[in-house]
Amino acid sequence: MPDGLTKGCLQTAAVLAILFSGSDAGAQAAATKTLHAHRIASPVRVDGVLDDEAWREAEAASDFVQQDPRAGEPVSEATEVRVVVDNEAIYFGIVCHDSEPHGVIARELRRDNPFAADDHVEILLDTFHDHRNAYHFAVNPLGTQYDALITDEGRDINAEWNERWWSETRITADGWTAEIKIPLTTLRSGPDLDTFGVNFKRYIRRKNESAHWTGWSRDFPFLQVSQAGHLTGVEQLKTGLKLRVKPYGLGGFRDIGVAGAPGVTRLSDVGLETVRFSVTQGLTAELTANTDFAQTEVDDAVVNLTRFALFFPEKREFFLERAGIFEFGSGGRRGGAAERNLQMFFSRRIGLTDDRAAVPVTGGAKLAGHAAGLDVGLLDVQTGRLDGTPASNYLVFRAKRNVLARSNVGVFASNRQATGPDGNRVLGGDVNFTLFKNTDVQGFLAKSATPGLNGNDYAGRAKYNWFTDLHEIFLEHLYIGPEFKHDVGFVRRTGIQRSDAAYIWQPRPHRWNVRNFVFRNELFYTTDIRRTLLDREQISQWTTRFLSDDAARINTTHTFDRVDRAFEIARGVMVPAGDYAFRDTWAEYEGSAKRTLAGRIRYGGGDFYGGTRTYVQVAPVVRPMPLMSVEASYEYNDVTLPRGAFTTHVLNGRMNVNVSNKWLTT
Repeated sequence: MPDGLTKGCLQTAAVLAILFSGSDAGAQAAATKTLHAHRIASPVRVDGVLDDEAWREAEAASDFVQQDPRAGEPVSEATEVRVVVDNEAIYFGIVCHDSEPHGVIARELRRDNPFAADDHVEILLDTFHDHRNAYHFAVNPLGTQYDALITDEGRDINAEWNERWWSETRITADGWTAEIKIPLTTLRSGPDLDTFGVNFKRYIRRKNESAHWTGWSRDFPFLQVSQAGHLTGVEQLKTGLKLRVKPYGLGGFRDIGVAGAPGVTRLSDVGLETVRFSVTQGLTAELTANTDFAQTEVDDAVVNLTRFALFFPEKREFFLERAGIFEFGSGGRRGGAAERNLQMFFSRRIGLTDDRAAVPVTGGAKLAGHAAGLDVGLLDVQTGRLDGTPASNYLVFRAKRNVLARSNVGVFASNRQATGPDGNRVLGGDVNFTLFKNTDVQGFLAKSATPGLNGNDYAGRAKYNWFTDLHEIFLEHLYIGPEFKHDVGFVRRTGIQRSDAAYIWQPRPHRWNVRNFVFRNELFYTTDIRRTLLDREQISQWTTRFLSDDAARINTTHTFDRVDRAFEIARGVMVPAGDYAFRDTWAEYEGSAKRTLAGRIRYGGGDFYGGTRTYVQVAPVVRPMPLMSVEASYEYNDVTLPRGAFTTHVLNGRMNVNVSNKWLTT
């Protein structure tokens, strides 16, 4: 085992010894609020009007407390949430009083689009009461829905999760009201639980005010599940989906238009997008066959001005469902950008080539959920042959067990097997501890096995993150051996050690209409495994967030990059091998999403590989009416290098037309 990785493992072992020597090191503060769900015999009529007798009999959660802008003070507009249950569903009745009802902002009709521009109410429902994972539901005053799965207290947020539930709202002379019905078939829970975790959040857009029922400390975002209260009266509820089938059919014609070939070719195909059903109350199985991903959203166009591969996120429904349970060894600080030099599970390696061409998916199966005290995920997919890409079977297994109050330990295994000796296996273990309310200590160690590669095939990461509303300290070290290979992961480069150290200070001046300043200083330092410097980045950034929700940023980055071999940065323009040191500075303004015209604009430039680079990025968002929104992004680069000059223009655009909150056209 390499020396650098050995030291990391010894440090991790020391941390574990400290952890288990004390009984309460990681315990969260006990939730102090409890709400009782009123049991009813007949369903509530979901129409947005809380006039059913059940609502008058139910207990109300009304003591909401501001998180912003005045932490610890009561919510400025009275808010009440009631919960009732029957044998089929959980119902939420919400009353949002408003002294200026004409000031209620509601424009969003797109499902699963975060309500950054609207008033809204959010519900966090921890049905396993494990203080880590939850369902996240939200509605705005138009009744538009948002839902997501929350894993490990918000470390993974899967907004692609979609299940059937109902919401109706009314804007009244006193504010707005909402009724929500969540069928028990939508949820998963343990069979013997009599208490769920629950929390509520109200956001008043015109005031930029956020108020929580519990857990309102600025040290904790709303998705910090451990800060939720308790929901009693939910005993003997039978949850779990019985069966859902989503087939597809394809028909049409293609005009080839090649001389000597038939003019028109018929197209036809059928398959199963998904078949989903419950194995137990806590486990869900999903099957797919002859899968067609033609309707998957396309990737945004981007310009790559580096010599390394770019990361593109997964967008296919089958792989996104319960994807968070497969997360392993993730990098980056809490709330910051994810570290992309190594991602241990990257489902885009299945059914897609390196240049993003689709490979036929013959079939697949997935099992995910909670069983025997474990969070488990099992994925098996068989792909067909495409040109030089052989047919392969992909198997991924993930399991983790909760320990202490907010921590877990787990294992990960993956296998890609084609015909003959062509294959790749990876096995790893990880620890994720949250201590003293606001300290994360995490690490993993993995080893790959690939025919023909017999050298240093280890990879590992260790990181420390301490965060409060005012300060944050982040330390991370990543090791990737030169022979490490991962056919179900994303590996940008091998044979490296990469260290990251950051300090963030976020003072609140209580003047000048400023909500807070964010001063960020961060250093990235990458070497080979013998500790020879490869590249270095020093980032200094100043962000001003205003009470209006606008923001302004200034950023300076000093970069050193050792280019070991020449690469083509643009057609016909080469960057020779050598050592380069350069500085880049940019300024950015971001407009509040509550306005009809929002978005951001950035202008920057500086030295670049012995030459210069100037760039402009513009990303406007226009919402002229609830029925329509237009989003665009444009990037311009003007680069002059010793071996040539070039300019780039990249434009992405999208228009959404919503005739109601039940339909979407993009």
